Amino acid sequence: MNVFIRYAESQTPAAVKARQRAAEKRRATAAEKALAERDDLLRLWKKWRHERLETLLNGPHAAAAQELVAFLQTMTLNDGARLVKFIRAAGWERANADTKFEVLSLINITITSLRERAGLDPFDDPLPHEPPSTFLSLRELLQ
Repeated sequence: MNVFIRYAESQTPAAVKARQRAAEKRRATAAEKALAERDDLLRLWKKWRHERLETLLNGPHAAAAQELVAFLQTMTLNDGARLVKFIRAAGWERANADTKFEVLSLINITITSLRERAGLDPFDDPLPHEPPSTFLSLRELLQ
């Protein structure tokens, strides 16, 4: 350590050092509060997602939703075309907007996690001259 800095610190009055420690403690407490708030928000979001999924699985499209969840649980990255056919065959385009949103959310979560597990970027949207990705095709279908 620099001799001059050491000397300056030894000359700092106790009251100034106490204020500096108090400021550091307030910063640490604020950071802990922010982390706790983030954890609470994540817990509430997970609860909300679970409630939405339960609503979908017990609603008017319960049978089709259960088949979709079963398909998504066994899906691989190479099953994109099968997923599009499955969604078309199930008639999800006739569902209401909230149901379509839930279906797209489930598909998005599944595709994203599959891509991350394979070491790929979570999202990889094609350029305008390239064919659309599976998710973009389904989003277009369900609009």
